[in-house]
Amino acid sequence: MELVIYQPTEDQFIKDIQFNHEEIQKELAVRLEKYNGLVYSEDSIKEAKTDRAALNKFREAIENKRKEIKKQCLAPYEDFEVKIKDIVAMIDKPILAIDTQVKNFEQLKKDEKLNGIKLFYSDRVGGLAELVPFDRVFNQKWLNATYKGSDIEKEITELFCRVESDLQVITELQTEYEPQLKDFYLKNYDLTATLQEKKRLEDQAAKLAEYNRQQAEKKRQELQSKVKAEPAREVQPQPEPKAEPATKTEPYPESSNIPETTYVMDFRVWGSANQLRQLKNFLVDMGIKYGKVE
Repeated sequence: MELVIYQPTEDQFIKDIQFNHEEIQKELAVRLEKYNGLVYSEDSIKEAKTDRAALNKFREAIENKRKEIKKQCLAPYEDFEVKIKDIVAMIDKPILAIDTQVKNFEQLKKDEKLNGIKLFYSDRVGGLAELVPFDRVFNQKWLNATYKGSDIEKEITELFCRVESDLQVITELQTEYEPQLKDFYLKNYDLTATLQEKKRLEDQAAKLAEYNRQQAEKKRQELQSKVKAEPAREVQPQPEPKAEPATKTEPYPESSNIPETTYVMDFRVWGSANQLRQLKNFLVDMGIKYGKVE
């Protein structure tokens, strides 16, 4: 069965629409010559409008004839198109019914294949179930009829082995970033990218440590400059107090048992935390009583 065109035959189809094309062009070239570079003045605006109307009228006549010829040429085709579409619609009906059955059969085979893949995954995943969920393993291409089941099982097995090996490598790095690196790895199962992430974290930590060091050094220098800039206060000697046995301090263990006179002196010191700590230890070792100046 084939479509046969009876009328028109191949040699009867319109191959060319002939009209006085060259004649019109030549006459137009002469008539339109006067408009080349023509400039209208305020007094000749009425003439300009007349010229424009005449040209528009001729243009409209030409366009109307073009549309008329187009309609005549398309009329037989439009009738032919309607009839052809009716025939195509008759053919499409059984095609749709057959296509539905074929697709249902193909989907059934895909579902059976998917269930087999899930069963193999469950048998082999073991302790990796939470780390390597089925959705992260599954490849949609596996459901294609041309994809062999043996190749699918091989890919799943190789992935499980690779994940276990890679996680062991990350553990053996003995890095403080192990939790972050394993979490990063389990998003893409890419050990190379994970090692690059390790370097990024280390570089970031080093930069942060250097920043903190610089800030601490800056504060130390500012404090030192402030101490140097503040003038020292002259310590005024205090008058010798009247004997008050209760204020006497215990003698230093290595000193003699002869009682010594106790004096009181108020003064201020500047120094680092370590220096002040050493000063305190010295006062304690010497048995010198000290306290806060009110």
